[in-house]
Amino acid sequence: MEVAFGQTGAETRIVCGAFFFADDSHPAVAGLPRCVHVPAGVLRADWLRGLGDAVVAEARERGPRSDVVMARLSDALVARALRYHLETADEPGWLHGFRDPSVSRALSALHDDLARRWTVGSLAREAGQSRTAFAARFTALVGQPPMEYAFGCRMRRALALLRDERLTIAAIAGQVGYGSESALSAAFTRYTGTTPGGHRRSVAADQAATAQP
Repeated sequence: MEVAFGQTGAETRIVCGAFFFADDSHPAVAGLPRCVHVPAGVLRADWLRGLGDAVVAEARERGPRSDVVMARLSDALVARALRYHLETADEPGWLHGFRDPSVSRALSALHDDLARRWTVGSLAREAGQSRTAFAARFTALVGQPPMEYAFGCRMRRALALLRDERLTIAAIAGQVGYGSESALSAAFTRYTGTTPGGHRRSVAADQAATAQP
């Protein structure tokens, strides 16, 4: 759909799209910046016009397998925009943590095994640094202390797992690094203000209400 507005001033084109994530509990999603601004005239940003024009052309033409072409072009556009943000922005976050080799090793290990009983010391060993140096570097780059970050990752994962009615709360506790249902319940309540069971019932009630005609 194209909308024309106004008669004067420089021409501005707005292209809108949406991405849907299979796992919205992943910190990569939570850590995305609210806005990435890539100025059209910035050095080494020729890709912006090229990919942007290709997306617009494909949206207009809609040829065979256009959905596949649009998906690939959109992936490339977003990936390049995030790379630009990573190279130019100063604020800490998940993306900046992965730029650092030592912090990246710790982040990868944590996300590969959330069930492990992680401590600052064990994460520091994954990073190949002393406990003190690692904690300071992690906090500076990621914007949170290591165990605060791990806690958030576990809670977001628990929220995602609670959508699966086949999983017991005790099983979810084991998958996110808690030794018992009560331990998870205490942590989850601190994070969300409600128990895992209460959250699951609330989600089920919302879904039932939405499904009603």
